[in-house]
This record gives sequence, structure tokens and C-alpha cells, in this order.
Amino acid sequence: MKIGIKFKLIAFTASLLLVVISFLSISVLNGIKNYQHKQDQATLFKQKDMFEQYFSERSNLGENGTSNKAQLARGSIFNKPWLRTIPASVYDTKGDLLSGFKVDGKLNENKDKNLMIKYAIQGKVSFIKNNNVIYFYSPIKYKNGIVAILELEYSVKESSLFYDNTKKMFYGTGFLALIFGVILGIFYFSNLTRDIYIMKDSVENIRKSDFNKIQLVNRNDELGELSRGIVFMSNTIEKNIEDLEVERDSLSLAIDKLQKMDKEQKEFIGNVTHEFKTPITIIKAYAELIGMYENDLSLINDGTLNISKECDRLATMVDKVLNLSALEKYDFETQKKEVNLKETFDEICARIMGKINKNNLTFNCDVENIIVTIDEESLRIIIINLIDNAIKYNRPNGSIDIECHKNGNKITIKVADTGIGICKKDLYKIFEPFYRVESHRSRETGGAGLGLALVEKLVKKQQGTINVDSKLNEGTIFFVEFSI
Repeated sequence: MKIGIKFKLIAFTASLLLVVISFLSISVLNGIKNYQHKQDQATLFKQKDMFEQYFSERSNLGENGTSNKAQLARGSIFNKPWLRTIPASVYDTKGDLLSGFKVDGKLNENKDKNLMIKYAIQGKVSFIKNNNVIYFYSPIKYKNGIVAILELEYSVKESSLFYDNTKKMFYGTGFLALIFGVILGIFYFSNLTRDIYIMKDSVENIRKSDFNKIQLVNRNDELGELSRGIVFMSNTIEKNIEDLEVERDSLSLAIDKLQKMDKEQKEFIGNVTHEFKTPITIIKAYAELIGMYENDLSLINDGTLNISKECDRLATMVDKVLNLSALEKYDFETQKKEVNLKETFDEICARIMGKINKNNLTFNCDVENIIVTIDEESLRIIIINLIDNAIKYNRPNGSIDIECHKNGNKITIKVADTGIGICKKDLYKIFEPFYRVESHRSRETGGAGLGLALVEKLVKKQQGTINVDSKLNEGTIFFVEFSI
């Protein structure tokens, strides 16, 4: 059977109070009893000394005119007021009664009188208590000789009554003090144990991971410190659990990402193999034809031109594959610095104007003169690839428009063309590696479907966003945003 702490504390308090009250009561009552006993002895011995003094004075007179000392006791001994304060009897040395004085007229009710008289005759003092009366027996000496035996009957009724009343008062007061102390203990320990039970419930709620039910006990003692410690522990455990859940979710996402990356890697390797195989096959075919027809200058010129184109295509693909691979492996590496966007765009446009003019395209560039902190090299690759796609998939005599402006805390870059456009069902695929909307045109222009995949990686690396809006046979617009 489980006994609660409240019952234990109240039981302990009641037991402690009972022990303390009993100890104090017994100690005080024993002290009173001992004090009364000493007072009684002092009174009896004082009365005995007065009798010896009286006999001494009478014996001195007797030496001058009276020779029988026993006659002294039969004379006017009890006519003296100071010898009549305590009922007394005087016996001779043989134990015969010489004289006596008692208030109620009753003499010699002590059943052990004869024995105690014998002790007194032997020079010993003895006394016994019987029915609230102390019977005191002592020899009366004169010049080292026993001349009589004194019996005193000292009533201790009043002192016994006082002791009994005091005893009742102590027991009654002690009982009331015990009841009062237990009641106070119940009230005090109820509050104390209530706080303990609150902390117990809090610990139980922590065990159940129910952190919303943790209560703080407002006390300025050790229990208050313990309660604050439990609340702190609860908050720490809750935070750790939340962190573990976040870590678990992150780990789950990482596992999903690894599985996805593994799948994408396999697809990527397959696509790379396929894409590399085509130009290599073309190069090998022309090399064999040139070897077979060494004197055909037209074939040699055509083969050399195609081999050069396919080599350029291979070089471009290798460069972009390496860039994608580097982004996957070193995604955390950035080199940000302050960049003047207008100067950067002007430099890029100057480098690519030859290709634009070759394709007979109209080019417009409207860039705001602003300075931002960004990875300049990544920005160059993004812009060059977007312009390069706008050139490749544009129409003859088409146009390319570039804008870059600041909107609040964002930089918005817009690259628009009047090209062939992209079908809506294909828009979500264009950022996948090796995906090409029109594969035959991509091959004509040397595209391998890696440019936009690289652009998306670089934009995300800069914590930016890229979106596309396109209409088939009307054109395509790319929107890139960076926070500043």
C-alpha cells in the first residue's frame, strides 16, 4: 500500500509534537514532584530540629532540678504553638507513647509504625507516605544520646492536589496543543504537498512529452528552485526534441534527396553518354571518309568543318557538365563582392554582340546603374546562357530585350526574345539536364540541353528565383530575382 507524503508529514509532525509535549510534561511534572518532595523533607527536618531544640533547653533545666528526661515530654511540650504546626507524637526509647498531638484526634494510623520506631531507636531517620500523609520518624538527640523518638504526621493533601491539578492542566494543554499543531500542520503541509504534487505532475507530463501542462511553483525556497529547474529542464527537453525532429526531417529530406540524386545521376550519366556518343560518331565517320577519299578536296573540307563543329560542341558540353558537377559537389562555395550591374551587363553585351549581329537580331539593353553584393562570375554565366538561348531559339530578324532594375529590396533581371517559344506542358522540364524542346534545332545550334540546368543551379546558389513565361511561336521571357 502506497502512503502519500502528505500523510507521512502529518503523522511525523503529530508524533514529534506528542514526543515533545510528553517530554516537557514529564520533565516539568517530575520537577514539581521533586521540588515538593524536597520542600516536605525540609519542613519535616526543620520541625524535628525545633523538637530537639526544645528538648535540649528542657534538659538543661532538668539538670538543675529534674532528673527524668521522659517527664519532659509529659509536661507542657505541646503547649508551645511552634511545636503544634504539624501533628506529632513523642515516644520513649522503648517505643512507648509519651505524648501526642493530632488535629482530628486520630493517632498512629501507620501500620509500619513499630518497625519505623525501631529504626529511629537505632538512630535512623525514616518516613513513608500513606494516603496523602507522610509519616516521619526520627530520634531526638541530646549530647549524642537518644532521649526520645519523634513521629510527625505531615499532610501533603494540598500539594498532591496541586500536583494533580497541574498534571491535568499539562495533559489537557498538551492535548489541545497537539490537536492545534496537527491542524496547523495539515494546513501547512497541504500547501507544501500541493506544490510537490504539482511538480510530480509536471515530471509525469515531461515523461509523457506533454510540455504544455508544465506548471511553475511560485516559492522562494528550495522547492521554488526545484520547480524552476523542472521548467527549465522541460523547456530544454522540448527544444531538444524539436531540434531532433527537425534533424530527423532534415535527415529524411537528405535521404530522399540522395535517392533522387542517385536516380538523376544515373539518368545524367546515361544522357551524357548519349550526347557524347553522337558527336564522336560523326567525328569518327568523317575521319574514316577522309581516310578513304584522300583526294576528294570537297569531302575533306566538309569533313574538316563538321569535325571542328562537333569538337566545339563536345568542348561546350564538357565545360557545362563540369560546371554542373562542380555546383552539385561544391554548392556552398560563393565569392560575393560589390558589383556594378550596368558595367557587368555592358561587358557581357559587348562580348556577345558579334553573335547577335551574325544572326541579324535586334538587341536592346536597359540596365539600371546600381551596385549590389553578388557572385559576379555566377551572374555572368547566368546572363550569357540566357542570351545565348535567346539567340539560338530566335526567329530571323527577331529581337532580344534585356532589363535589370531594382524593386524594393530585390533586383529583377528580365531576358525576353521573339523566338519559337515553349509549349506549356514542357515549361516545367526546361531546367532538367539534357532536356531540349526541339532536339533537331538544338543539334543545329550546338545545344545539349545543359544551359538552363546550369542557370537554375547558379540562381539557387545565390538564393534567387528564376521563372519563365512563354507562348508558342511568340517568344519566351525569363525572370530572375535576387534579394539585396
